[in-house]
Amino acid sequence: RRSKSSLKKGEKSEKKSGKHNPFIAPAGDEALVEHIERNVLDKKPGIRFDDIAELKTAKLLLEEAIILPLIMPNYFRGIRRPWKGVLMFGPPGTGKTMLAKAVATECQTTFFSV
Repeated sequence: RRSKSSLKKGEKSEKKSGKHNPFIAPAGDEALVEHIERNVLDKKPGIRFDDIAELKTAKLLLEEAIILPLIMPNYFRGIRRPWKGVLMFGPPGTGKTMLAKAVATECQTTFFSV
């Protein structure tokens, strides 16, 4: 943590701004960091699998592929190792983003909207 006197132009101290900012932007990139934090990061999406109607098969597969290996890592070793990835595809409006946000909520992780 830097003292007030060592802050660069445009930076605010955490005490002054009232919120913790884990990213300290290089001079001139403050707007970019703010844009990414506002539009790309969703730290707590708040969507649970119960909020999603239907898509039962997709929800079960995502739970098996992502959530269970995080909950029980000792079980998913050797021949039962978890999947390397999941590809969701389809036309707009079919629930891909909502499923991804539900996974982020269930795993208590940050959702990146790219």
